[in-house]
Amino acid sequence: SRPTLSQWRDTWMKEIAFNQLKPRTYNGYQSYIENHIKPELGKVRLDKLGPAHVRRLHQRFNDLGLSSTTALQAHNILAKALTSAMQEGKVSRAVTSLVDRPKKAVSRRPALTASQARTLLLSVANDERQAIQWAIALFAGLRQSERLGLTREMIDLERRTIAVAWALHRLKWAHGCSPLCGKKRAGDCPDRHMPIPDGMEAIPAYGGLWMLRPKSRAGWREVPIAPALYELLTAYFAKYEPGDSGIAFPRADGHPVDPRDDSKAWANALSASDLPHVPLHSARHTTATLLFELGIDERTRVSILGHSSATMTASYTHVTDSIAH
Repeated sequence: SRPTLSQWRDTWMKEIAFNQLKPRTYNGYQSYIENHIKPELGKVRLDKLGPAHVRRLHQRFNDLGLSSTTALQAHNILAKALTSAMQEGKVSRAVTSLVDRPKKAVSRRPALTASQARTLLLSVANDERQAIQWAIALFAGLRQSERLGLTREMIDLERRTIAVAWALHRLKWAHGCSPLCGKKRAGDCPDRHMPIPDGMEAIPAYGGLWMLRPKSRAGWREVPIAPALYELLTAYFAKYEPGDSGIAFPRADGHPVDPRDDSKAWANALSASDLPHVPLHSARHTTATLLFELGIDERTRVSILGHSSATMTASYTHVTDSIAH
C-alpha cells in the first residue's frame, strides 16, 4: 500500500504505460527509468517524495555532463508516473508540479544547404535506389520511418501526392518463455514475441521490422510531390516493382530497408560527396528551409512536415541569404 518509486515503476510500466505508449517510446521510457530515475530515487517511498528529490534527479544529469534536454525528458517521465500514482490514490499530489522543469537546451541541428543537397543528389544520380531515397527525404521532408514505410499505393502520381499513413520501425523482441530459456537476448528466445499493446495498429514486415501508424495524428498527412521528385518517381516505378507487402522502395531482394542500413547509406553518401556529416533527420530541416525560402505559407509548411505546431516547424528552419537553384 506504500510502494517505493521502484515498485510503482514496475506496476505503472506494465499495467498503464504499456497500453498508452508506442513500443519505441515505451523502450525509451524504460531506458530513462533504469539508467537514471531508478538509481537516484528508486528506493524512496512514493508518499515520501518531495521537491528536493526531484531537484536531486535534475542534478544527476548535470553531474554526468548530460544536457538539460535529457534532464527534462526524465522529469516528464517521472511526472507521468506520479500523475498516474495520484489517479490511483497512491499519492495526494505529483511533486514534479512543485519544481521548475529543466529548460530545453538551445541547439541548432546542422543541416545541408540547398546547394549541398543538390550536390548530394547529383552524386548519387546513377544509383537509382539511393537517388530516390534521398530525393524523398529532401523534397518531401518525410521522417526516415515514414519514408521506409511507404507503400506503392500511398504514392499517387496522378494527383501528385504522397499519403503518409504508416512508418517502418525496428522493435525489440521480448522473452515469451517460462521458465526462462537462458538466452540473454530476447531475440534468441525460442518463444519470443513482440510486445505490442492491444488496439495499436501494427503489421509485421520482416524480422524485427514492423509497420506502425505515424507518431501522432499530425503525422497522418498528404505531401505534395515536387516536379523534380515526380520525374524521379515516374522513372523509378517504370523500372522497379514494389517489394514485400507493397513496400515502394525495398532492398534488391524485396525486403524492407532496415533503418540502420539506411542511416549507414546516408553517411556513406555524404562522405562520397565530400559533404559535412549531418544526421539523416536533418534532411527535414533542409526541407523546412527550402519551403520557407520558396515562400510557402506557414500553415502549409506545418502540414507538409507533419508537425503539431508552427513553433516546431520554425525550429527546423534555417534561414539563409539566398536559395540555390
